Amino acid sequence: MKAAALNGNDKRILSALDRSPKPLSAYDILDRARSTTLKAPTQVYRSLQKLERRGFVHRIEALSAFVACADHGYEHDHAGCDHRPGFVICRGCGAVREFEDERLAGIASDAAGEGFDIELVALEVYGHCSACREAA
Repeated sequence: MKAAALNGNDKRILSALDRSPKPLSAYDILDRARSTTLKAPTQVYRSLQKLERRGFVHRIEALSAFVACADHGYEHDHAGCDHRPGFVICRGCGAVREFEDERLAGIASDAAGEGFDIELVALEVYGHCSACREAA
C-alpha cells in the first residue's frame, strides 16, 4: 500500500503517530487528528486495524496504544512479510524505540513447537531511558 492508496483519515492518523514521541491510544489519536471526516473513535479503530494489517502501525499490547512503524516510509507495504519488531519503552517519559532481531522469530517458533501457527510476536521491554534516569 503506497501513500497514494491511503485515504485522508489514514494519513491523518499516521501523521499524528509520526509526530508523537510516545504511543497514542485511539482516543489520543482522535484528539490530535480530528477533522470534518474523522470524528468518531470507531473510525480511528477501523483505520488502525487496516494500517496495522498493512504494517504501517504497531500496537503496544501492554499499553493498548499504537506507534507508527519505524520502517513504514509510506512506500513499503509490510503486509505478508515477516516484520516482527520489539519495543523498548521508557516508563518515565513514555518514549518508544522499535527494534527488530531475526532471533525473535526463531525463539517464538521454538517456544511454540510444531503445529502452532504464530500470529503475533510481541516483545516489549520496559525500563528508563538515560534522560529519565538522570532526572531521577
